[in-house]
Amino acid sequence: MSDQPSESPLQADEEPPVRAQPVPPIVAQEELASKVLAAADAQVAEVIPFSIVEEFYKRPGGTMLAAWFGGDALDFWIGRFYVGFWGILSTTFASIGAIFYFYQFLVVEGTVNILQARIDPPPLSIGLRLQSPGGPGFNWQIIVICATIAFITWGLREIDICRKLRMGYEVPICFFAVVSSWITLQWLRPLAMGSWGNGFPLGITHHLDWVSNIGYQYFNFFYNPFHAVAISLLFFSTMLLAMHGSAIRSAMNQPGVTVRNIDVFWRGITGGYSIGEIGIHRVAFWTAASAVLIANLCIFLSGTLVHSWTSFWSFWPRLPWWSFAGVGAIVVAGRGVAADGDINLDELEEPGTGNETSFGFAGQTNIGIMDRLFGNGQLGPFYLGIWGIIALGCFSTTILIILTSFIVDPRVHYNAILLLRELPSLAINPPAAQYKLAFLAPWLQGGNWLAATFFLHLAVLSWWARIYTRARATGLERNLARAFSAALFLYFTIYLIRPILLGAWSEAPGHGMKAMLDWTNNVSVRYGNFYYNPFHMLSIFFLLGSTMVLGMHGATIVATSRYGSELELKEMEIEGPGTHRAQLFWRWAMGFNANAASIHYWAFWMSIMCVIAGAIGLLLSGTVIHNWYAWAQQAHIAATPDPNYDWSQFIQK
Repeated sequence: MSDQPSESPLQADEEPPVRAQPVPPIVAQEELASKVLAAADAQVAEVIPFSIVEEFYKRPGGTMLAAWFGGDALDFWIGRFYVGFWGILSTTFASIGAIFYFYQFLVVEGTVNILQARIDPPPLSIGLRLQSPGGPGFNWQIIVICATIAFITWGLREIDICRKLRMGYEVPICFFAVVSSWITLQWLRPLAMGSWGNGFPLGITHHLDWVSNIGYQYFNFFYNPFHAVAISLLFFSTMLLAMHGSAIRSAMNQPGVTVRNIDVFWRGITGGYSIGEIGIHRVAFWTAASAVLIANLCIFLSGTLVHSWTSFWSFWPRLPWWSFAGVGAIVVAGRGVAADGDINLDELEEPGTGNETSFGFAGQTNIGIMDRLFGNGQLGPFYLGIWGIIALGCFSTTILIILTSFIVDPRVHYNAILLLRELPSLAINPPAAQYKLAFLAPWLQGGNWLAATFFLHLAVLSWWARIYTRARATGLERNLARAFSAALFLYFTIYLIRPILLGAWSEAPGHGMKAMLDWTNNVSVRYGNFYYNPFHMLSIFFLLGSTMVLGMHGATIVATSRYGSELELKEMEIEGPGTHRAQLFWRWAMGFNANAASIHYWAFWMSIMCVIAGAIGLLLSGTVIHNWYAWAQQAHIAATPDPNYDWSQFIQK
């Protein structure tokens, strides 16, 4: 096949992706040649096997060792798995660490149940010395050293693969962000605290004890602001993954549906703005990496600079501007499915053409900074539609009830500045247990909570209807409505289903920042270490997995976007050089890969399973299971407690 085709593989009306900088000649030559593969794929009846496409890219050279020393004798593949020098180092140290891991729980601990494995760090008294062979924590130290080397060299191997495919380095950057968490837990924090005994214990379920204990060791870890931000970013990542996966799935099998349908849909849902094809992947990359980096701060500060997260907030009421409270008084109280008829996208964004354009604004503007950041700067038009108006009205009523209840609180007493000062701790709580499921509790003893929650129920149900009708109007499948249904399952489990099963509204959380954190903490305390709840385990697995998939997908698309990989709907029909590189990266790194379509199925199911598993785990707590740790012991998944372990060493002096 010639590297210089006589005709362009692009269609007459198709423009190549815009690039921010000139592409080196050899890259442009490879890109043009790979486009010939795509063009040939489109013109013949049979699809060119991916193995043939792979052979086009699978060639020696381009590694870091080759750049440093002029050659690389270890530049090789085993099947579809790229090994290389860094791969040899990574697998070697991973294997050594695995041997010590299995030796610890099979020989030292004397159990064949890997779920009960416990590999503790050395005692605090050893300080920062290396433990002698056979001493407590020696195997932990060896495993940590081997794992650290394995992680770093695996990331360097990813860099080599990026160099071979001439793509950006966003994927290894995202990977090293995750590795930084391991380094923070096992190296930086123990070094800062003066002992390896402050490291993270290893074991599938044993580490759950550490996660629980570290929270109470520093007095309610949920008050840690970096923990709150990191968890918020994890859930935001899961939401982004559900939104993106649902949108692409909804468009991929619809005749005549293009990316414009998706843009029009989102402008009617997210305040008149659709982030665009490259923008969503940039935000995915940034959000996933930020969640991990902020989580590092969350744990590093605990025990090094902050010893009580409850006391940490004592600075808040002493801030100087609260002294002006005296002047702040206020007086208040696949294509097999056809689209639903002809879709006129222009009509959906013109005023007065139907229910979809019943309330909003018709104007549109272009915001330069958003265009540069996300590749799409168009803001507007935006319409709420009938269901959106109902949702906004009900939600506004909820906020009004909450704010008026806050204002009459004795700590605020109609003072705007005191309202701001006390806002983190203010709450309206459900009726006390004595009222059970009564709907007529006194207003300031839970009646306001019942009213606010009722309108909140109407708001989220109306917004679900808005999402459903908007998808139908724009010719998309209703996958986002299905994903939102999963989120509503968790929401109604918390606020409606579980309280009804337990016979009291008091089992639901209050409306307020501190109230929600206290409820989360209390659920774990009341039911014997909630971390041993297997559905909570699954929920956290899918939560972290969603962040991982979001980061991997976003980083991969950003790294290959100069080849047009972000044009996902087109790439599903005819794979171009960007999609080839994206798939080959993971094929060589992991031995398998998703494609432009299947990655969005992964996105959809990972995100919705997070909330479904969480809802089931919560639903069982207090109704079927009253002590999750006792259940874990009976199920033989909890590590056997060491009777000789000195827990007193962790008591703060």
